[in-house]
Amino acid sequence: MQVPRQDSERLLESRPRVPALSRTAIVLQHICDARRPLGLAELTQLTGFPKSSVMGICHALTDENLVTRGVDGTYALGPRVFEFGSAVRAGNKSLHDIGFTYPLDESFFLAEIGALHAEATTIAAHLRVLSANEDKRLQAQQICDFVLDGVELILVEPVASEGLEAACEQARAARIPVVAIGSALSGADAVVATDNTKAGALAGAALARALSGRGHVAVVGGIPITANSDRVAGFLGAVATHPELSIVATSRGELDAASGERAAEEILADHPTVAGFFASNDQIAIGISRVLARRNLFVPIVAVDGARGAVDQIRAGGPIVASATQDPVALVRAAIEIGSALHSGADVIRRSHYITPRLIDAQNAQEYEPWG
Repeated sequence: MQVPRQDSERLLESRPRVPALSRTAIVLQHICDARRPLGLAELTQLTGFPKSSVMGICHALTDENLVTRGVDGTYALGPRVFEFGSAVRAGNKSLHDIGFTYPLDESFFLAEIGALHAEATTIAAHLRVLSANEDKRLQAQQICDFVLDGVELILVEPVASEGLEAACEQARAARIPVVAIGSALSGADAVVATDNTKAGALAGAALARALSGRGHVAVVGGIPITANSDRVAGFLGAVATHPELSIVATSRGELDAASGERAAEEILADHPTVAGFFASNDQIAIGISRVLARRNLFVPIVAVDGARGAVDQIRAGGPIVASATQDPVALVRAAIEIGSALHSGADVIRRSHYITPRLIDAQNAQEYEPWG
């Protein structure tokens, strides 16, 4: 239930010692109680505070990762709130057995596995980890095996966003929550992911700057999950604001650098004057950069992930010039927090949690600590 405006005022009166802190708590409470992300105007109306005050509070909360700001300007709970929840949950230790299935042993998923082991240790839970080897049928079977083994929470980094519905239904019938990590999954009870549309938009704006708003651009997408389609959509939306930038080639990579090499070779064979590349993940971008190096070409590449290999190139001056971040630790913490709440029977209103990315480029790469 949301706190009405008059109740907000009474709460302030009852806690007069630190008004700024009280106002911040009230704004957080409204965001927490909302059944959807809230915009600045709506928060101003709900709280009755001046718009400038609400804006300042939201900016401060965003800086502290207590809320995240979506592409549409709305605010939702941020990853640090889930860290606090993890600390509380550590005292309860009610979640004892967790299963995780992921596509393959690629650096991002390995970073997630490391974070999962750390979280499982914190709550004294047993963690079972299985690679699906990019096989959707195998991943479906792994979910069903987790159900038969009686795990209490199933976490899935999906091989594909569609096609696992029957396996998820088996878990639901057994009252075992399924939380998708990294990308939406049809049939899952909840999803925790990067705001991939914003990530793509950040990368698109960076490439437009690198090319001074003109030139032929190639797009290399990824495996068939919503994360990749959202990244491409965000990138195309950003590029569309520059009429002298044109998409002349599209291709699809996978989860490794070799797929980026193949895509780049094919694109450059047909479009040798390509001036820039967008890659839906850093591994694809690294593969593209290898092809460019063999041809002694410098063509700027932008991508999504914020992984160490890409950041090393950004620091060295390219050809990868920017990457929008993902945070495997924050994703894992939020997924376990939501999954724990679902396991305990709590009424989780907001079952889609998206973490705001940031752009890493030459301006801030030195201070950024990459994963991987």
